[in-house]
Amino acid sequence: MYKKTICTLIFVSVFSALCAQNTDTGAILLNRLKALQGRGVLIGHQDDAVYGSTWKYEHGRSDVLEICGDFPAVMGFDLGRLELGSDKNLDGVPFNIMRQEIVAQHERGGIVTLSWHPCNPVNGKYHKDLSGKPVKSILKKNGAAKRTFDQWLERVASFLASLKDKNGHPVPVIFRPWHEMTGDWFWWGTKTCTADQYKQLYIYTYRLMKAKGLNNIVWCYSPGADSKETEQRYMAYYPGDAYVDILGVDIYDKTNRRDYVGDVQRELRIMSKIAAEHQKLFALTETGFKSNPEKEWYTQKLLPAISTFKPLYVLLWRNAWNLKDEVYGPAPDKKNAPDFRKFHQNASTLFVKDIQHATSSPSSPSSSVPSNNTKPITTPTEEINLNNLIRQ
Repeated sequence: MYKKTICTLIFVSVFSALCAQNTDTGAILLNRLKALQGRGVLIGHQDDAVYGSTWKYEHGRSDVLEICGDFPAVMGFDLGRLELGSDKNLDGVPFNIMRQEIVAQHERGGIVTLSWHPCNPVNGKYHKDLSGKPVKSILKKNGAAKRTFDQWLERVASFLASLKDKNGHPVPVIFRPWHEMTGDWFWWGTKTCTADQYKQLYIYTYRLMKAKGLNNIVWCYSPGADSKETEQRYMAYYPGDAYVDILGVDIYDKTNRRDYVGDVQRELRIMSKIAAEHQKLFALTETGFKSNPEKEWYTQKLLPAISTFKPLYVLLWRNAWNLKDEVYGPAPDKKNAPDFRKFHQNASTLFVKDIQHATSSPSSPSSSVPSNNTKPITTPTEEINLNNLIRQ
């Protein structure tokens, strides 16, 4: 506990020192992520600190923590319904609790990623309501849908601006808007939105956030996976290098999926090539297995899937406390909990304790992960090179 506290204090003090030199906390986070790429794979979990398979809204709890004794390196949260002015998101999480847990995750040295499932701006209905050509309507100057959408973006911007650490510095986040656009289930997807319209939507969102002075955002582009994935398909909706920091993909295991490992490896191979060409990071931005029936899924499927083309991070989807079949990630009451402990002990998987002071250059000896099957040994007094984290 003492060592963990020291490491956390080191991270917070380093972040404060960097902020004193550079107020662009998004740039600080991006450079930290670049330093972490190659050390191993950061393991994440959606809504990890706000509820679990058998509990909700108990500060300090986490299904991941209760299995392996550590928080996930990455925590995901969703902003859906924030646009309506609601005090709770689409899964019932109060935004004041979400804000508290975002700051807590940051201050313990972890990473935060945010998705957004907004309602249809034409009629205010569910995000899977496709009526009214919403993207085309948003892009019309002075239209009613555009006025509504602008107000929604203002609310999202205000929430992101409200994320401050105890020293008043903006908490940086990975923002992943308009995900899975290559599917046909969201109002920004293929049934209602052309590739050109999508690019305009993404860029409009980016520019508004920048106009609001938000410098605490790392931007992520994440299509849904496809069984016939190609570079051309993956990049069809890409808004451009100026608007993207991380390439992502969403892919889930399921009982009728023949080759999850091969499918993930195909996506990661394509992304790793594109990332190298465009100088971007890449990640497995959503994955998991709903009501996972496999006792050794983490070590026998997920680990092999991410071992060849190592993504920056993997985000396992949520464990709903009120829906017993809506459990995608590790939970203490599930039969694969012992397997997740083995997964946690593998040297290539990184959790919060593994990254609290992991801020040196990716090319430095200290950044490498040992080849054996144990966690890297670190010390709380390890020197941190601040200059490596500041965008030149």
